Amino acid sequence: MNSQSSWATSVANRAHAVLDEARRLGPRESARASLGLLGRGAQASVIPLVAGLLGSLAAILTMGALRLTWGVPTLPELFGERLLLLLNVDQFIQLLLRFAPHSKTTPLLLSLLGQFVIGILLGPAYALAARLPANLRGLWPGRREWLAAGAFVVVMEALTVLLFWPVLFGNLLGDTVGKARLINSLGALTVFIVFVGVTALANRWLRLAWGAWLTSASAPMAHQELAASQAETPAWTVSRRAALGAAGAVIVGVGAGALSTRGLIDSYVGRSNLAYEGMETDYAVSQATQLTPTSDFYVVSKNVLDPTVQVNRWRLEVAGMVEQPRVWTFDDVTSAQGESRAITLECIANGPGGHLMSTAEWTGISLERVLAQAGGVAATAKYVIFSSVDGFQSSLPLADLLEARTLLAYRMNGARLPDRHGYPLRVVTPGRYGEQSPKWLTRIELSDQPFKGLYQAQGWRAGQLYTTSRIERPMSKQRIPLGPVNVTGLAFAGIRGVQRVEVSADGGATWNRAMLRPPLSDQAWVYWSWLWTPTAPGAYTLVVRATDGAGETQTSIQTSTVPNGATGQHHVPVVVGA
Repeated sequence: MNSQSSWATSVANRAHAVLDEARRLGPRESARASLGLLGRGAQASVIPLVAGLLGSLAAILTMGALRLTWGVPTLPELFGERLLLLLNVDQFIQLLLRFAPHSKTTPLLLSLLGQFVIGILLGPAYALAARLPANLRGLWPGRREWLAAGAFVVVMEALTVLLFWPVLFGNLLGDTVGKARLINSLGALTVFIVFVGVTALANRWLRLAWGAWLTSASAPMAHQELAASQAETPAWTVSRRAALGAAGAVIVGVGAGALSTRGLIDSYVGRSNLAYEGMETDYAVSQATQLTPTSDFYVVSKNVLDPTVQVNRWRLEVAGMVEQPRVWTFDDVTSAQGESRAITLECIANGPGGHLMSTAEWTGISLERVLAQAGGVAATAKYVIFSSVDGFQSSLPLADLLEARTLLAYRMNGARLPDRHGYPLRVVTPGRYGEQSPKWLTRIELSDQPFKGLYQAQGWRAGQLYTTSRIERPMSKQRIPLGPVNVTGLAFAGIRGVQRVEVSADGGATWNRAMLRPPLSDQAWVYWSWLWTPTAPGAYTLVVRATDGAGETQTSIQTSTVPNGATGQHHVPVVVGA
């Protein structure tokens, strides 16, 4: 008789025994027997749940180690990246607000907790699939258990690749899109093998150690008949001391796993961008040269853990609708004819008077030259798709990118591009919000079809940024003495340039033209100043507006930064004393 028919016979014998016992007992005794049967079922589930717990801890430790050493994204991160592609901008903002002030780490921790719970529940699922008999012989899983374990691994790996394929190329070390997808797939496979392997072994070993105690408290007649039916198969016997030792080993294993998981989480957070993400630029640091020091340049990132690219692994792929697809090394990029240009970048979350805006001198190679080195583009190519090492993607029309003289930068303010700003290569797209200037660039693809990356898919604006201006001195609610006041600030209109800046001291009723400093380039912000002489003490409201190079004056209509970028004029209340 094979193992499958033996298992079926065992189940049938148990069912008949329970039914016979119920017939012989009265209603009360029958109910007690049924409760006893449920209790034994609960006891029998303890081993698979504990096995799933151990397997889940082992998987989390493996996953964390792979993330910190090989850059392989964790399953919670992949889940988060995939979910973000499915959210619209309103849902995305609600998510940020709900988990503020820890809008990045809290969802990740909740996802990790969800993965942990799912792993525990998969323990009983594996036990059902493997159909372990009550009496086991031998320490190592049998053929049926290995087949069940293999099936679990294959299914989990297939689901991971299928569900996360669009974001599966994100990594930390700089691998190209295809290579990263392979490495990340193998990383996920390793995690699943560890999880299922530990779960399978724990299921068997804990049954050997605890099985006799968990199945001994059965209904009298049902247990006797079942025991008689299994008498032909000798049970693996262990001492009470061995069973207690197994319990101790489980406790120690869970404790060690929990401490190690905490250590990995601390290491992850320690290497994260949480210390500088969202950093703004103060006005004063850029006044002297109109350039923002690199250490003060604003930073916004979608990640918790930003890439630290190993340049020997990094490549720039130029593919799609180009005549000669090409792969560039870092030396190829830096040895090509480059240029330096002052360009201002502004975050789409920058509101009137905001400081998520900075200017640097970027050095790199123009997108136009890169495409020329690839033999030019096909006549039908209309869009450029940028892919980054961290899995971020964005796309803009080719004509717009060429008109803006888009730069692929590898130096910033005369020094090597910092990791947080996209080393070894980033896109700098003049006149667009910062999210259209991807960091850690690894692939440029030309296409004749429109493409929507993360933020474009959510509904954020991808067009040219709005004209903005702000007052820096005097500051809001500042008390100033009666007499001449030097009102200063800056304005920016992207590639359109700034034609004129006007300042009002009466809330916008009348306007006065400010003096402009020559900008560092036609793609950089403009510093301005206006000498104001208030005629009497009192409360005043200073307002500024700019007119771009096309002659369009900045609107006074206030709109939110979501989803198109903010509009409106900056108002600064001040008090003039006697």
